Amino acid sequence: MQALGLIETRGLLPAIECADVMVKTAQVELVERTLVGGGLVTIIVTGDVGAVKAAVEAGVAAVEKIDPSSLVSQHVIPRPHPDMESLVTVSANPVGPPPSSVAPEQDRTAASREPEAAITTENAPSEPMTLKHYHKEEVDAFVQTYGLEKSVNALKLLPVVKLRQLAREYKKLNLAGRAISKANKDLLIEKLTEYYRRETNK
Repeated sequence: MQALGLIETRGLLPAIECADVMVKTAQVELVERTLVGGGLVTIIVTGDVGAVKAAVEAGVAAVEKIDPSSLVSQHVIPRPHPDMESLVTVSANPVGPPPSSVAPEQDRTAASREPEAAITTENAPSEPMTLKHYHKEEVDAFVQTYGLEKSVNALKLLPVVKLRQLAREYKKLNLAGRAISKANKDLLIEKLTEYYRRETNK
């Protein structure tokens, strides 16, 4: 993780506009959208220090253009410690009860939640199988049950931070330590695909 840029807004609409402007302004990657509670939303991006700073400045301007009072705070962390990845991943989980426990008409935040990595089986198209815990054991079971191609498609839906967290659980990934922290999504998917190809050909 080269740098982290964070903008907190009051309300979802300015947060969405902020995220759109940030990724369009500079070469940054959207890490997460966090529903803090009380109407507060935090947008987190990562990338080179200069790109992150430019993205945050543009995001702040976009929020203030909608409504200056919507901007709560902003911050750039130039070189976060590697352990920060797990902190960001954990804190970025949406606050509140799981979607399954809330009736559709009552779940007002459903449209704003991060889509889970999902694959749908041919036998049960209305029951998507999702990667909920982002652990190796779960991915192993997906590959064994649904095959490599569908499992890779599900992995592609994960944010890069969660892919890095997952990659650290593999001992034979030919990628470790700082290399994982700096790896982009394409490289992580490539290494995970190679790992499962080797395992299935044994």
